[in-house]
Amino acid sequence: MLLASVTFTPHIDHEEAELVAVAEAHLGTLLKNGQIYSNYVTGWSHGTFQAYVHLSHRHAADNRYLSQWGQNTLASVVRQFGAEPVWEMLDDQVSVRGVTLKSAKSLYLFAHFLHIASPVFHGGRGVCLPLQLLPIPDRLREELFDWGESCRCHDRIFLEGGALELPAYQQLAGHDSELLKHGRELAADLEHATGISSYCYLLRHWGHETDEDNRPCPSCGKSWRAAKSPMPSREPFHQFHFRCQACRLVSHRGVVFGHNDHWQIEV
Repeated sequence: MLLASVTFTPHIDHEEAELVAVAEAHLGTLLKNGQIYSNYVTGWSHGTFQAYVHLSHRHAADNRYLSQWGQNTLASVVRQFGAEPVWEMLDDQVSVRGVTLKSAKSLYLFAHFLHIASPVFHGGRGVCLPLQLLPIPDRLREELFDWGESCRCHDRIFLEGGALELPAYQQLAGHDSELLKHGRELAADLEHATGISSYCYLLRHWGHETDEDNRPCPSCGKSWRAAKSPMPSREPFHQFHFRCQACRLVSHRGVVFGHNDHWQIEV
């Protein structure tokens, strides 16, 4: 991710609230299109409205990547402010080349609560791919963004405990949960659009004390242990212990084992 600032300078007399509304609407479309990432900061400084954002890659702010909604909100910015916003790259690593879709033989969907970037990952490198660089429809791009946000919310609830810990885990770890069903549908749409095999990640925290390494795919019941996958494994995250090509599911071996059946879920 690269740090940048974007400045909205009023050239036309409008109410401050009106200017903020159109500027934030434009930032919102950039966010859902994958051009910028969440947790950006906005505010007024010396008569200009400014935002400090993380870009998904060095050319992410280019208008050529705007979705149809982004083009519409940019037009509103120009009408209200009298000019387009001005972008300035603040990061000194702008020359670093990112991983591209071209080299990917597979993709997978995954997000956790500390991850603010794209939920689409390069299967061979384990790094996320900026959404706006994917050759997919604007609607699918927004749906992938929303699904990633939902995963982050569930993961935070699961990790922070409380009464909703188990229901949140079941959404992340159950192949037939509402969250994972939607993820699998999006993975199928992504595969159709890109022509690249696309998988959905199933969280696995609590495992079985016996036969964890040979558990079947929860969707089709067939063997899905990945070839050359030692158990336990210290391989990088994207070297999954389990991969079902038929069901397009990937997962890892459980990390916590015990006799408390309250936490067991078949995934």
